[in-house]
Amino acid sequence: MNSQIAIIAQSFFNPKEPGNFNIGGVETWLMEFISLLISMGYTPIVYQTSIKDFKERYEGAEVNGLGGLDRHKMTKLSHKDIDSRGIRWIVYASSFVGEKSFRHNQIFIQHGIHWDYTTSPTNILQRIKWEIIRRRLSRHDLKMARESRLTICVDSNFLNYARIMLRHRFDPQKMQYIPNFAIPQKKPDWQGKWINPEEINIIFARRFEFRRGVTIFGEAIEQILKSNPKVKVTFAGWGSYEKYLFEKFGKNNRVIIQPVPHEQMYEYLNRAHIAVIPTTYSEGTSLSCLEAMASGCAVIATNIGGLCNLVTPDFNGLLIRPTIKDITDAIAGLSNNLSLAESLADRGYETVCHSFSLVKWRSRVKQALAEAGIPDLINGTGL
Repeated sequence: MNSQIAIIAQSFFNPKEPGNFNIGGVETWLMEFISLLISMGYTPIVYQTSIKDFKERYEGAEVNGLGGLDRHKMTKLSHKDIDSRGIRWIVYASSFVGEKSFRHNQIFIQHGIHWDYTTSPTNILQRIKWEIIRRRLSRHDLKMARESRLTICVDSNFLNYARIMLRHRFDPQKMQYIPNFAIPQKKPDWQGKWINPEEINIIFARRFEFRRGVTIFGEAIEQILKSNPKVKVTFAGWGSYEKYLFEKFGKNNRVIIQPVPHEQMYEYLNRAHIAVIPTTYSEGTSLSCLEAMASGCAVIATNIGGLCNLVTPDFNGLLIRPTIKDITDAIAGLSNNLSLAESLADRGYETVCHSFSLVKWRSRVKQALAEAGIPDLINGTGL
């Protein structure tokens, strides 16, 4: 039996700098998926886009960059190499790499509805263009889900969307809801921050992008900083709106704007009291949200995508609309009621421990793979 499994991804290592990781939700998911496959006795062969062809190693996996930055060309070249190796199983790590050449009876990882952009451009031609793109993206994801042997959905939104759109063609046996994960931190690492804090630390720990809510959060936190002198804010990440943040807060000594490697993110979250996840569109079961809960943060999240699968309103966090006013009001409310914030943080932590831990995720994925015919070569198909 060929123990190699192919994984086709848009990026894993940085396509322009293969020695560095491209860290985001999909890439973090891939790291753990690769680790899981290796623990099951498989050798993952990863394919991705890259300006220059390369071959690297990551843990026990082989990572191949090919096809330039054209993901469709990369997928076709990947299929050619996969056939030459006699590899049976292909995992399409996102819908973007299977749009034009998804192979039937393979594995599809669906990371959430990514065509729910709702702020329409004022230009009528741009609106028409976006509607065409939106429909194309939707069709591709539905086609891949219909033709796959197994589709792993990270949230329930796409699962229900597929059920509605595919109607009689929807096969519940082939689609599994397996939400994302976090690593619960040791309580002594974060509980001390809630004991008579002299300052209130608020964190935005994600990419600095419009769809991640960086601008509406920036507007809201500007008001909070003026009204509450105890508040300090950390923007932990990087992205295309970095210049916007430095122009807005670069001279404010109560604001930190810091690129943080993913392996250090828990250190920042462990010190934060309130984590805000102000997504405006294109969100699955957010790793940022789960990691904040796993670190004893009180979470404020918008009612977008898979965030609604994670936050139970007023139980383990606050679920709000993606508006500046709602974000401002929610932050102000928790900042002035730290006992409430702490109770939300405690219940958020327990939520991750019971439902969204990495251990739970590994168990669910192994079971789904076994049902699809990919057994655990070391420990058997069971858990």
